Amino acid sequence: MTGRRRPVGPPVRRPPAEDVHLVFGIHPVEELLESGGIQQLLVSSSAPPRLVGAARAKGIRVESAFAAELDQMTGQGVHQGVVALVDGYGFADFDELLAGALDQGPALLVFLDRVTDPHNLGAVARSAYLLGAHGLVIPQRESAHPTAGAMKASAGALAHLPVARVHNLKVAIAAAREAGVTVIGAAGEADDDLPGCDLRGPVAFVIGSEQLGLRPTVAQACDQVARIPMCAAGVGSYNASVAAAICLYETLRQRQAE
Repeated sequence: MTGRRRPVGPPVRRPPAEDVHLVFGIHPVEELLESGGIQQLLVSSSAPPRLVGAARAKGIRVESAFAAELDQMTGQGVHQGVVALVDGYGFADFDELLAGALDQGPALLVFLDRVTDPHNLGAVARSAYLLGAHGLVIPQRESAHPTAGAMKASAGALAHLPVARVHNLKVAIAAAREAGVTVIGAAGEADDDLPGCDLRGPVAFVIGSEQLGLRPTVAQACDQVARIPMCAAGVGSYNASVAAAICLYETLRQRQAE
């Protein structure tokens, strides 16, 4: 007597709730183990035993999953056999972020204008964290948000670097200026070169997308705009994340030279 066999393969897993986000990849998940917020860890057979053990030691529920399940959940992302279900991203309050940056002084912030690629957001966050910035400021609309892809691109930096989300970027820029922060927009068509700017005091950079650049009204809201020198032409401008990294490194260079 023969019967119908059950299909072999991964079960269909329900998507996480709207207030739960996915973070995947070994290093980003390791960073989250330190900062907290993981609800559950899904692991395939390729997950490092040390990471699984560390999660269990912290009381995190660990569940086995097929690699195909993780592929589907992450949109074929490079998950390395590890996917964390985490609480919704906790944005910082802008006023508190600004006050904290000034207290730690000299303040160093990055505003992003129309940077819609999550990988660019993550790469900016990684450079900002490594080069001593106190946080990022993004608008609610026309902006990438700290998604799983952004978290992975940041190599876990988004688990440590505060990100404030504001209704109006120009209002936030005005508030920073009023608090004594010099706000500099990065624009390839500017007359001033970045190395000629005094970056030793409280400063914030405004970075636009490489396709669209800064909105004219946002550029006008800045104290000044500056360009990053280029030695060649014909390939457009710097990528947004590269532009942010150069601005932040120049700030660090000037401050350490004192």
